[in-house]
Amino acid sequence: MNLLEKIRSLFRKQSPVAPITTITRGKPIYDLDTYIALHLKETAATSQQFIPRYGNDFNAFFYQTQIANILRTEIIDLLYPNKKIHAFLDNDHWHDKNLFNFPGPFYTGQTDTRGTGYAEAPFNVLFDANACEYVFRQPRNFAELICVMDAAAMEVFVGYSCNGNQYWTYEKCKEWWRQKPEIIQQLSTPEMQKANAGKEQLYIDYLETTAETDLRKYCYFLEHQHYPTDENTKLPPL
Repeated sequence: MNLLEKIRSLFRKQSPVAPITTITRGKPIYDLDTYIALHLKETAATSQQFIPRYGNDFNAFFYQTQIANILRTEIIDLLYPNKKIHAFLDNDHWHDKNLFNFPGPFYTGQTDTRGTGYAEAPFNVLFDANACEYVFRQPRNFAELICVMDAAAMEVFVGYSCNGNQYWTYEKCKEWWRQKPEIIQQLSTPEMQKANAGKEQLYIDYLETTAETDLRKYCYFLEHQHYPTDENTKLPPL
């Protein structure tokens, strides 16, 4: 077990807002921010191994029709070759999907409330008022992909799925986007603020800035089966 795994095992016991603390020579040295910094450094290094195999265009890799199968086989084998956790993305949770999941390949159903998701994927995962995890932003690069995979692997109830492309349609995305005011209102409640220790603002900021363009690009992918690469491409309206 390496240092990061030791801290991670301790974090499983913490609440969503509690700091991670471990003891070295009698002194506590690690908190949540330190853990995240270590984890992001590790994932950034690991992500470099993906480029020779899958290329520099992450969106072309991630937004393809067979991505669920690739994630469940190739990517899991690359990330966790010696661990018996290869089935953590095999379950379909669409029918109990958390409303707060942003449309895309990854989403969650019912998850545990141990609070590990944000520590594993701070740019992609947050908590609802019950401390259940959801994907508030799809991965934007290979490093974030690894982070979301780690969040899914850590989730005790195996509540993550990666087959969103099988269910999302242009019409369903538009219907979800019409709920944006309600989602922002719920994110602003004291319960959500407590569950996320203020990090829910990341999602609010995203929804009020670049989320619309990201969702329109995802809708283009759903309609045309390839991700738009030209900035002048006419994207479907929401």
